[in-house]
Amino acid sequence: MKAHARLAATAVASALVVVAAVALPQAIGQADEANPRRVIDVGDSEQLAAAMSAAKAGDEIVLADGEYAIDGMTGKHGTKDAPITVVAKNRGQAVINEGQLEVDKSSYVTFEGLTWTNSDTLKLTSSNNVRLTRNVFRLAEEESLKWVIIQGADSHHNRVDHNDFGEKHQLGNFVTIDGSETEQSQHDRIDHNHFHDIGPRAENEMEAVRIGQSSISESSGNTIVENNLFENCDGDPEIVSVKSNDNIVRYNTFRSSQGALVQRHGNRGQLYGNFFLGEGEEGSGGIRVYGQDHRIFDNYFQGLTGTGYDAALQLDGGDVDTDGSLDSHFRVYRATVVHNTFVDNVSNIEIGANYEHAPADSIVADNVVTGGEGKLFNELKTPKNHTYQGNIAWPTGTATVGVDAPEDAIAVTDPRLTDADGLYRLGENSPAIDAASATHEFVTDDMDGQDRDDKPDTGADERSTADVTRHPLSPGDVGPDAP
Repeated sequence: MKAHARLAATAVASALVVVAAVALPQAIGQADEANPRRVIDVGDSEQLAAAMSAAKAGDEIVLADGEYAIDGMTGKHGTKDAPITVVAKNRGQAVINEGQLEVDKSSYVTFEGLTWTNSDTLKLTSSNNVRLTRNVFRLAEEESLKWVIIQGADSHHNRVDHNDFGEKHQLGNFVTIDGSETEQSQHDRIDHNHFHDIGPRAENEMEAVRIGQSSISESSGNTIVENNLFENCDGDPEIVSVKSNDNIVRYNTFRSSQGALVQRHGNRGQLYGNFFLGEGEEGSGGIRVYGQDHRIFDNYFQGLTGTGYDAALQLDGGDVDTDGSLDSHFRVYRATVVHNTFVDNVSNIEIGANYEHAPADSIVADNVVTGGEGKLFNELKTPKNHTYQGNIAWPTGTATVGVDAPEDAIAVTDPRLTDADGLYRLGENSPAIDAASATHEFVTDDMDGQDRDDKPDTGADERSTADVTRHPLSPGDVGPDAP
């Protein structure tokens, strides 16, 4: 009999295991109103099922090293100060190799330090304040499989952090945030994860992370995706696909990955402080957007080889204007692209590479764009009511500026970038210093986390002697063992 089948057959006996265990101080600490925390040591699948079935606020269910089958958890509620925690005694050594976990209609539950090698999607359904932290995900898959899904009505404030996801070679996402039939899950956070080795390239349905979906893309998610490392993520043209309103994608690092960060649907996205490093990868890209009122700032793009969908920055055309089927590409309106730096990309800023309706009413200002080939500013469709302001362009080799613009819109001058630890920042006496054409209230610091002063510099870097608090992420900065 398989382990997960035994769980149902031993439900009553499992409950008795918990009752008996309460009398064992070495297994469960005594709980009272002043000390709600109980520590429950488990060593096999039946004990795990019993402990999860009887779990209450403050319980810490500790898994000894070994392999486990797991079942669902419904209607379990911890509190902010006394969550229910399921944790490996030794990080990574408790392995979930069978069964499916669905956390349903629950709150304040944490799963920590486990290794997942089972073959079923982990689901957080209609739950809030559920946390998946410091786990390793190596799910077994023979066909399309989404690894983690956040879904259902009344889903909010869940967190996926400090995990390791990879390798993945079938369709499906590492992490998917859906919701109800009408609204995306609210205020979820995805941070400090290592997403790696997804591919080979598919036309669709193999994003590393998908936020929202077409059918509910008119809703707001208020999701934050931050401080993650995406490495060798080649599965989909959209490494991160955002399909709803009012989300933030910031401080992430994309290394040697085909595809781009894409605002596929939705309005008012904020995409800032990200590092895009091509590192020789074919088809590596940056940011592509559709929709209205996006802010794109303080991003650093270097060595990207993609064009079109995979350009360093693509303010794309739309196949509908402001109304149409929810799976359409909506025309870009009022995008604000400021204080970004582009270094040695095959294609830097492209406008309207695809579809019918060119972007409208957008501003591209105070960016530094350098490169040795192609057009640094490439208008494949002529944008409507478009503003260039305060940009610096430095074409070398066979490159050209690409558009005819006055000096105050695009100044052709050497920004005097200097190589510091593989990144190009403003050197001494750079014409970009204090040269920004305007201040933007939402741009308060630079790509390094250094404050902008009253006369901000052009580009993603503010020349400063202050401590650098942000940098391109490496594996040691993210995942289960990171600080």
